[in-house]
Amino acid sequence: MTLAVTRLQSGGLVATYQCQSACPHCLYRGGPSRAPEYIDQATAAALFAKALSLGATAMHVGGGEPLVDPFSLAGVLAAAEETGMPIEYVETSGSWFDDMDEAVGLLTELRGMGLTRLLVSISPMHNGFVPLKKTLGTIEAARIAGVDVFPWQEHFLKDLRAFDPETTHPFAEYLRHFGPDYPARILERAWIHLGGRAFDLFAPALGRRPVEEVLAGASADCRGELTDASHFHMDLYGDYVPGLCSGLAIRAMDLGGPLDPELYPILSTLAESGIRGLYDYAAHLEDFTASPAGYVNKCELCQDIRRHLSERGWFESTELAPAEFYATL
Repeated sequence: MTLAVTRLQSGGLVATYQCQSACPHCLYRGGPSRAPEYIDQATAAALFAKALSLGATAMHVGGGEPLVDPFSLAGVLAAAEETGMPIEYVETSGSWFDDMDEAVGLLTELRGMGLTRLLVSISPMHNGFVPLKKTLGTIEAARIAGVDVFPWQEHFLKDLRAFDPETTHPFAEYLRHFGPDYPARILERAWIHLGGRAFDLFAPALGRRPVEEVLAGASADCRGELTDASHFHMDLYGDYVPGLCSGLAIRAMDLGGPLDPELYPILSTLAESGIRGLYDYAAHLEDFTASPAGYVNKCELCQDIRRHLSERGWFESTELAPAEFYATL
């Protein structure tokens, strides 16, 4: 049976991978080193239309940092209005905030263009790059501008207030202050999708196991995960991220019908025989050697295999995208 994604629910648009921060839990490994590219209005409209045709009821706009380029964000909001796609919220870390009057002016202007709700990220991981003063300033500016605020995750404010709000505090400071079990306690308090940089951040809490143990405990296939569209993402390059597996891509216009196994050999292998099938292929035919440090789970093993394939020139397969994701590993 070929892999197919035929229905979508609620999801997000990754408008850019550029970000002033390089948070240690970032699923997409966004940061200042990523290309300063932003989705254009026509691409956003095409993606919104495709998502609507497959049943999506609403989307949000994320990144990267969507407010790194307010003019282009306005184009995304215009594309949403043009296609009839409801925008639930726009994500931000508040890293762009410098002056209250300027921030209120910007958000007021964007409100007139369709911005109704701003999700403001609050976490110890963000605080390594964004002072609490900027986070709180962004929240206040949104409220003054008449934009609804969705503080995410507000319960971390107590932790952040243990430090100077005027400056940033690397995650190592949190470990020293709250203890080495702090990452484990974060996972108890917040849902964080394990992928991208999050593997390294939470490995001390979760532990890594030898590849044999990971393979022995893995499911027979990954079809269910790859076709899960309850919370999906599309990006500025016109790609759909299957199962929130960062670094894997399906061309959005290929959604809705069976995927050609010749165009999508990695995804087809994962759908049919899971991580075991991909590992056997990479080990026997592509000289992949597992890390002696082991892996948090099958997803980290998959990411490592894909990194290896990218280094061997597999970028002619559009599945390994964006290329910058692998360059940062």
